[in-house]
Amino acid sequence: MSTKKITVSSMLVLVSIVLLTACARPAPTVDPSVKITEIASTVQAELTSIALLTPSATATPEPTATSTAAPATPTLDLSAIATSTPTMRPILTGTVSDNAKYISDLTYIDYSVVPPSTTFVKTWLIQNTGKTTWTKDYKLIYLEGMLGANNTTSVSLTKDVAPGEQIEVSVTFKSPDSNGVYSSFWKMYNASGYIFGEVLSMVITVGNTTPTPTVTSSP
Repeated sequence: MSTKKITVSSMLVLVSIVLLTACARPAPTVDPSVKITEIASTVQAELTSIALLTPSATATPEPTATSTAAPATPTLDLSAIATSTPTMRPILTGTVSDNAKYISDLTYIDYSVVPPSTTFVKTWLIQNTGKTTWTKDYKLIYLEGMLGANNTTSVSLTKDVAPGEQIEVSVTFKSPDSNGVYSSFWKMYNASGYIFGEVLSMVITVGNTTPTPTVTSSP
């Protein structure tokens, strides 16, 4: 039995004795109700003292849940993306089915003298050495150097050319205003957009011709 229960029982016994004693006396000097109140106060004080001496269980705090940080969302670095630049489609080289061979210069052989600001026609003789017939959709096209007169960059064939046959191809030029050596380069171009064959060149010397002095014999 605990100390708290023994003390309460003792207090009750004491109250009972007091009550019996009071009843046996003919003229109590102390009011019983007052005495009971005093005893009750004593018992309450005793119980409070016992409660203070009794160790109480210490509540163990619940562990606090720790929130785990979510992984950072990866960001796309747009600056690392390389930006692509469109390029012009190059002129493709023809297949073995198309081929052309330079035969000769029919007009204005290389380094011919041409006066400034003069219109002239350069003509080449070429041969179809491929396996395909050239149609009127085939052209002679500009590669680099001087452009043709009026900025011409291509000249279509005037007739079909079977394998082994030859054809004359011509481009009209206008010589520059200044004296000097000027050139232009051209090549054949088929209907599918491929260049082929040997390069055709035009090279002129712009200037004025100087007459050859004659020797006069004296009698």
